[in-house]
Amino acid sequence: MTREGVTLSLDDLRKLYLYALDHCKELCPAIRDAETCVIMVELGRILGIEPPCVEDFGGFDEETFERLVDEIEERYGKSLPKFLAETEERGPRSLQEQADVIDGKFALEVLAVLKRRKNKNKENKDS
Repeated sequence: MTREGVTLSLDDLRKLYLYALDHCKELCPAIRDAETCVIMVELGRILGIEPPCVEDFGGFDEETFERLVDEIEERYGKSLPKFLAETEERGPRSLQEQADVIDGKFALEVLAVLKRRKNKNKENKDS
């Protein structure tokens, strides 16, 4: 093991991934971390075993989450941050609003993570 990376057999990686995937299936969406989700999706693509959220969202990339943000904004006629702030202040009025709060927050978090990772990869290539 070095600071730059870890060498791990594909079989060991698959076992760890499947173990973590069980965590996803049991606790998501109640407990989820956008950065970990992005990593899980990236690993899943490498291993050919994508987490269920990829199918649930219809993808797991910037376009998917930007479309989700647009849908929520269109539904409420306001920006997602404004909708989230208002809903947090007064509480959700319906199951749809509650779902949109959960998905909207997650979409914004995933978009931020994807942007950070893209910028980091670009910086690493430029170095």
